[in-house]
Amino acid sequence: MNKVLTLFLMMLLSLPAYSAKKDKIIKVTVEPKEAAIYVNNTFIGYGYGEFTRPPKKDHVAIIRVECDEYTTANSKFYGGDERNSLSFSLMQDGFYRGSAASGLVNKFITIVLDSQYYTIDENENVDVSAAWKLLHQILLSYYPEIETTDFNGGYLQTPWEYKKFSMSEKMIRTRVTVRDISNPDRIAFQIKISSEVASAMAARTGEYTEIDRLPKEMEPMVEELQTRIGKATSM
Repeated sequence: MNKVLTLFLMMLLSLPAYSAKKDKIIKVTVEPKEAAIYVNNTFIGYGYGEFTRPPKKDHVAIIRVECDEYTTANSKFYGGDERNSLSFSLMQDGFYRGSAASGLVNKFITIVLDSQYYTIDENENVDVSAAWKLLHQILLSYYPEIETTDFNGGYLQTPWEYKKFSMSEKMIRTRVTVRDISNPDRIAFQIKISSEVASAMAARTGEYTEIDRLPKEMEPMVEELQTRIGKATSM
């Protein structure tokens, strides 16, 4: 009788262990807490989530953790893994450390020229050569050369300047385009700072997209273009 009772108790004790193993929950925590967690492409939470252990040792759960301005983390969790929890600490993407947001990129801004940088003769012919010279000086402080310059046609464009970032797969490129829209009533340039980004793979095929960010070293150039030759206006 005691043997039967002992066997019965052993069976009862083994049932919870079996059940726990079968339905074991794996906990996932992430920093920053805004990071989205996906398991097998299914969203399970921000900063914290749970998923069921794969049923067999060789079965795998694909984990992806992503957050804006941070490098995405990818991992695999096999059913035979003894861990009950996982933790991730995402690294900030170097692209965001090395660039700054700007509301002035990828659109033309109008700069009304300061009177010291142009003249108008008695026949109302406008001469902006002084402004043109200063503009070249400013741009050559940030670009190795001017790709296209046509004083008579009132057009200037720099080449694309490329920048890579440490701890990032992104590459950014920038260039400046200038149009002289002067007339005797209003002496002004239109300036466009183009900024585009691509992953390392997309960059090889030239698949860039516009972005409202600039490399931080370009920020002083934006201020110079707005203030040194004249005054920026919304018109």
